[in-house]
Amino acid sequence: MTKPNIYKEALEGMVSQFSYRGTRGKRLHLNTGGLSALEYAFKVLGWDDPHFVDTENSCNIAGCYGWAVSGLNWGDLYLNLCSEHTQEAFKKLERPTVKRWALRREAKRDANGVLP
Repeated sequence: MTKPNIYKEALEGMVSQFSYRGTRGKRLHLNTGGLSALEYAFKVLGWDDPHFVDTENSCNIAGCYGWAVSGLNWGDLYLNLCSEHTQEAFKKLERPTVKRWALRREAKRDANGVLP
């Protein structure tokens, strides 16, 4: 990995962690919230404001497009869940249908529960 890639990845990680999160329909996005440091970071990365991200950052429950805020076991699956579905999992409610791509991801876990 070259140094510019290290710096870019570090900046992307910081911006992803500290940006404001939002949704537009089924699309998740990060935005600067008008903060000048984030505006500059978005500019350096070449991102629009808002910057739309992959839906794999969304809750793993079918039909839910909230940001995933936790990862936990719900029944026999480890899932990334929004705050609403996290509360349902903690209450041990019946798990709703899971998105197909999340099921495919979970099927790749080895005997120790590790993803490739």
